[in-house]
Amino acid sequence: MNYDYDEKIIKDALNTVETPDFDILSNIKNNMQIPKEKKQIKKPIVIFITACLIFILSASVFASIPGLKDLLPFINNNMLSFFQPIQISCEDNGIKMEVIGTVNDDEMALIYVNMQDLTGDRIDETLDIYDYFLKGAHAFTSEIINYDETTKTATIKVQANGGKKLNGKRISFEITSFLSDKHVFDNLDTGIDLFEIKEIPKSEVNTINLEDFSRGGTIFEELNQNKINILKPGKMKIHLPEIDFMYISNMGYIDGRLHIQTKWSEDNIDDHGYFYLDNINDEKIYPGNIYYGVTESGTPENARGYVEYIFDVQNLDLENTNLKGYFVSNGNYITGNWKVSFKMQSVDEEKSLPCNINLDSLQINNISISPLGVTLTGTGDEKGNENIDVAVNMNDGSVRKLDSVISRRENDKIKIKFTSDLPLYVSMVDSIDINGTKVELE
Repeated sequence: MNYDYDEKIIKDALNTVETPDFDILSNIKNNMQIPKEKKQIKKPIVIFITACLIFILSASVFASIPGLKDLLPFINNNMLSFFQPIQISCEDNGIKMEVIGTVNDDEMALIYVNMQDLTGDRIDETLDIYDYFLKGAHAFTSEIINYDETTKTATIKVQANGGKKLNGKRISFEITSFLSDKHVFDNLDTGIDLFEIKEIPKSEVNTINLEDFSRGGTIFEELNQNKINILKPGKMKIHLPEIDFMYISNMGYIDGRLHIQTKWSEDNIDDHGYFYLDNINDEKIYPGNIYYGVTESGTPENARGYVEYIFDVQNLDLENTNLKGYFVSNGNYITGNWKVSFKMQSVDEEKSLPCNINLDSLQINNISISPLGVTLTGTGDEKGNENIDVAVNMNDGSVRKLDSVISRRENDKIKIKFTSDLPLYVSMVDSIDINGTKVELE
């Protein structure tokens, strides 16, 4: 599968969650100094918090357990209060997968997994889980947070929506393939002179209906047209330096736009990339792109054999502009069957309250807060979430701003979760600010 620029940005954004270093002494101190809640606490929660404190005060035991001790630098010290150890593993194809532990609430689940190569060097710091599945959840993302070269073990954090459906349930987590030995070719100079590229005559183009083909980029919205002319395939074979999984199969100017057609190898898995224009001011111009295949008669069809990159160059200074590229290839594609089952608990400290907040294209009617963040539920257009600022006001006068955003639709409702890199002790939250509107917690 070949990703365009938009897809890469989305994928990178979804895979970003920062976790600071673990300080065991500070952790013990912080948990011992948590002020008691003034209101009467229900007995089950008292038992849970007591168990957590005992667990934290025995952090040396936690650190002595293989797998768990490797997580200490990557899980916030306070988050350990809500961490559920799992430690269930399986092996296949000489590779061991172990689910170390989980943290989850009604909206989101974080699962920490170790992958270790017991017989070879197929796992490295570029490990990318390709096909994986968590029963009952959806919208998965994963990122590698640590690699131990000595033990050939990679630690992965999997994030998934659908936490409410997982609470108290026995679930299955499965990995069937992964990529490694990744090679990144960034700022690749193509060496192509934009002035030497020729104008393509009308007789040498194919006209397609845009709605029939997969595409990406803002250029198509700007064009505001249903049809577009593209290049006929296979007129050239230009190889780029160090790139053996793709070549330029045609290029030229059509209707004032630069078209670059590429042919990708069908043997490689998840090779991807894009071209961009770079000027003397180091300003980058990104293209739109169209994916298509070609029938035996030469007619374009909705497939993935070719990717055509399209730049609007009518107002560009081509003399001071270079054509560059960003490409990624993976040396290893490993398949297997790594599957374990375990019971998922939920963070007990969670609060939900109704509200009525109008945010232009969004109408928010409910707010819920858990140690993992704040969730806004409402109706409207979720694209407006980029203009929402959420801050949590604590009882001690401090303010926690939440920047990481995940949104999804659930039936006719929109759920927008603002996650926190540090856990939120719900009993210590005074109020929540949403674009300047303060919502008091009762």
